[in-house]
Amino acid sequence: MSMRAPAPPRSWRVLDVIRVSGGYLEDRAVENGRLNAEFLLAHVLGMDRLQLYLHFDRPLTAGELSRYKRLLRRRGAREPLQYVLGSAPYRNLELEVGPGVAIPRPETEYLIDVLKRVAGPDRIFAAAADVGTGSGCIAIALADEGIARRVVATDISPDALRVARRNARRCGQPGIEFHAGSLLEPLAGMTCDLILANPPYLTHEEWRAAEAEVREWEPSTAMVAADAGLAVIRELIAGLEGVLRPHGWVGLEVGRSQTEAVAGLLRDCAGLGEVAVHEDLAGLPRYVFAQAYGG
Repeated sequence: MSMRAPAPPRSWRVLDVIRVSGGYLEDRAVENGRLNAEFLLAHVLGMDRLQLYLHFDRPLTAGELSRYKRLLRRRGAREPLQYVLGSAPYRNLELEVGPGVAIPRPETEYLIDVLKRVAGPDRIFAAAADVGTGSGCIAIALADEGIARRVVATDISPDALRVARRNARRCGQPGIEFHAGSLLEPLAGMTCDLILANPPYLTHEEWRAAEAEVREWEPSTAMVAADAGLAVIRELIAGLEGVLRPHGWVGLEVGRSQTEAVAGLLRDCAGLGEVAVHEDLAGLPRYVFAQAYGG
């Protein structure tokens, strides 16, 4: 089946579409082309991807095939699958994403698991801040999983905040407070006993070397920082004093080559006690947590 010409005069079955369009995507350097094709087709047909295997002989209508081709061409142009589908999973949530909003990733999902391990699985925070919220994923998870009673989220991007607010409402968490501004500045006069962030930490060299889906589509302001990727992290840590309450926690997701540098910055921060580096599910150092001294 050609994705650039009218379909031949026969019905295209689910299996035909998956097989041919998977090759189409792989020819355009899309990793896991067949898997991407399955996700796209399941989206068009309104079914779970695994249900496709129960309907391999189902013919597509002309309308379904037309809609599928439009999505397939977008993915073939290396637009991220999540943008094409309009959503991305995060823990037990499904969140809207699109151009201008960084895509939630599994490493950021695991940030919440590390938090529960270091602070205690039953710890409920009085006030938590998600700094640089993007899609709102961290903030919404904190509220959805009952980890914090009050959740505040900040972002410098108006586009991201609009998406984050919509995600919060759709996930049944309209009480999350969203504030526009850089890092901790919107929290002036407020204190929190938990601050989490997945700040920009890619170097400019890493950004230029990133796959097209990242480099050409995701917002660089949410991904890249100067000073070997540490500029935004330095600014964030410098603003912790006076915002983080006694016995409160701060947790950051950073690049795997940056953990020791970030741990050093936190150790130099007044009021913080023990600092620890934690690994992701692949065994790579990706998270740095620190707890404030008692008052």
